[in-house]
Amino acid sequence: MSEALLDLETGVDALDAEGALVEAVRLRRGADVAEARLLRVAAHWADLHAVLPDDRLGGAAAGARTHTVVGGTERLVPLAGPGAPGVAEFAPAELAAALGMSTRAAEVLIGNAVELRHRLPRLWGRVMAGQLPAWRAGKIAEHTKTLPQEAAAFVDAQLAPVAHRIGLGRVLSLVEAALKRFDPEAAAAKEQQAAQARGVWLSERMLHGTRSIHIEADALDAEAFDHTIGDLADALASFGDTGTLDVRRAKAVGAIADPQTALDLLTTDPATEPQAPQDQPTGRRGARRRKPKVALYVHLHQDAINTGTGTGTGTGTGTGIGRVEGLGAVTTATIAQWCGRAEVTVTGVLDLDSRVAVDGYETPAKIRETVLLRNPCCPFPWCPNLSRVKDIDHIAEYLPPEDGGPPGQTTPDNLAGLCRRHHRLKTHAGWTYSMPEPGLYLWRSPQGRRYLVDHTGTTNIDTG
Repeated sequence: MSEALLDLETGVDALDAEGALVEAVRLRRGADVAEARLLRVAAHWADLHAVLPDDRLGGAAAGARTHTVVGGTERLVPLAGPGAPGVAEFAPAELAAALGMSTRAAEVLIGNAVELRHRLPRLWGRVMAGQLPAWRAGKIAEHTKTLPQEAAAFVDAQLAPVAHRIGLGRVLSLVEAALKRFDPEAAAAKEQQAAQARGVWLSERMLHGTRSIHIEADALDAEAFDHTIGDLADALASFGDTGTLDVRRAKAVGAIADPQTALDLLTTDPATEPQAPQDQPTGRRGARRRKPKVALYVHLHQDAINTGTGTGTGTGTGTGIGRVEGLGAVTTATIAQWCGRAEVTVTGVLDLDSRVAVDGYETPAKIRETVLLRNPCCPFPWCPNLSRVKDIDHIAEYLPPEDGGPPGQTTPDNLAGLCRRHHRLKTHAGWTYSMPEPGLYLWRSPQGRRYLVDHTGTTNIDTG
């Protein structure tokens, strides 16, 4: 063990920043190759155990293991989805022991390998070509094992072109969206099933005077609840509560438990009662009346609208599904139901090729909307952030006109929606980027490494 540790340490401390990056990339590539090869070996292990001992003709000559089953009858078990070959029940245990993992973990490894090779061949090809990390492909496989063959093939075709270029969170969102596009009617049935599983659960255990509440609710109700909690937390602050935002949000739960307190918080001008207690401010019904608001950004293809019934045809054409920002793919039936419960504001379709520009530093709402619609995801390399809470950044630094700056600097051609973390990196940490064409971002790291980001994901220009 000491020699192994010595090998791990040798030469690392002598690396400069560029050398450390080169070594990290080399090791990551080596690990990816090793993990892909392990996946291939796991698939071969499944091949070696695809029949039972009594079914084999010629034993080992038939390409099968030879062992004696004691104390039970071995079966072929499905470790992957429908249509994939089964694996001898006891086979994973041998591999698990050799790899130092649990039998269940070996079953998952073998099942992922079989799922990818037999039901997700495009993704399997990406892994074997060294383009898609094996661990990421395995995550996809775990989500497709329960699907019919046709649905798995649809997911494979949808994800293979992009799965190696985007973050895992976006990959799994695309898996869910692909499933709903393939069979909207099944998606609607699952939504109905989920609706019946809603509930509110209070933890039995109290820890230092606090307890947990788990809520599984309609997405629209959950969004409205979050807004109301935020409004109450803001009201508590306006009455003088100096606690952190999270603490005030937790106190807001107590306010909701007493509807009159919540009503007073949301309807009383704090200027009329400046001495209200922090934990339970009281008040009179006054001029300030705030109603919780929910903002949903729904993107619908024309095919989804033309289905007429709003539930889709279930023919695999992609109809009957919309994308709700922050929530993912949702059936049009659910979208219609949400719209029936809320005030709906319809905004006109924006021309994303618009070259509207203004001279001031502040970004007008229409230009901001264009930027966020053009690139819903933060365009920093591999960033999965799809939130609308973004900083609109001037790619070429804004120079005030009085200091010689050119007109029209605030334009979609010079703006990007960055999450706060990556905006700070760009501003303070030496990252730079340009936009060669709308929606295409070329980044350069402090070490000079280049990354190209577009709607399909991230490409490392220097290492491929």
